[in-house]
Amino acid sequence: MTFLRSAVIFDGLTRGEIFSRLFLWWFGPGFVALFFDLLFRSTVYRDPLVSFVGPVLTVAVVWHDARRAGLSNAPILAVVAGAIPLLGWLYYAYVRAPRTTPASATAPALPANRPGTLRRLLDPFASERVVLVTALSASECSERLQQSKVSFLAPSSWFSLNRDRPVHGRVSVGGFALKRRHPMTREGLITQASGRYEDRLGSTLIHIRIGLSLFDRVFTILWLGFVAMSLLIFSGSGSVSLQERWMFPIFMVLIFALVYVLVRLIALNDDAFLYRFLLSRLEAQDVTEREPV
Repeated sequence: MTFLRSAVIFDGLTRGEIFSRLFLWWFGPGFVALFFDLLFRSTVYRDPLVSFVGPVLTVAVVWHDARRAGLSNAPILAVVAGAIPLLGWLYYAYVRAPRTTPASATAPALPANRPGTLRRLLDPFASERVVLVTALSASECSERLQQSKVSFLAPSSWFSLNRDRPVHGRVSVGGFALKRRHPMTREGLITQASGRYEDRLGSTLIHIRIGLSLFDRVFTILWLGFVAMSLLIFSGSGSVSLQERWMFPIFMVLIFALVYVLVRLIALNDDAFLYRFLLSRLEAQDVTEREPV
């Protein structure tokens, strides 16, 4: 019921969650009509009026939510969201949820070895290693993390709200590998916090690495290697013009670079989120300076 309520009332949702719901309101009716056309061989999808159902529903939902939230110019916000897809949804999400992660003067400090912004954005090998200590046992740590995460392929990942389950990934008795949940985003190239437990005199040390997963790093290297190999193959082909030799590899590099930078922008501050999430959820303290990583 909470998920169904959040489809029309955006209280407590992040910008990404609001954007994803407006996406569904806009395109959902068209997808449903197309499904019925394919299933029953009807002509509903081809009716010109069907294309207006999504925008009209988007206007109605935004107007209802904005008026309920007490936002000024609710009718204008609704019309913009209904008339201008993507940009209109982003604008309303920005107005409705000014801060996706509330700032606080008492927020924990970031790791001392945190890479700079540009390196976190472009370098697939940029990482942070920290050591946390908690009075909880390893099994208690795993139990707490299990309560806050969903499996990426589980149906619950579509319906649970980020505030209830902010991470997804793997949790075991020996450690974890977690990523922050982003609506409408696959887990590839998203920052991951992987950790292992170590018992230490009645407490538990948690050795953590925050950065791209091993799979993502290997994938990036293999992709670039594939592009380089394609360049060699095309350059050695005498039947291909000089322009054609360079066009395919450059196109592949540009596509990958665009996807890589876009996803890394989405996950740019996930390292800070995961670090603070682990500190809070596990009631831990950072002891990196006095413990080997």
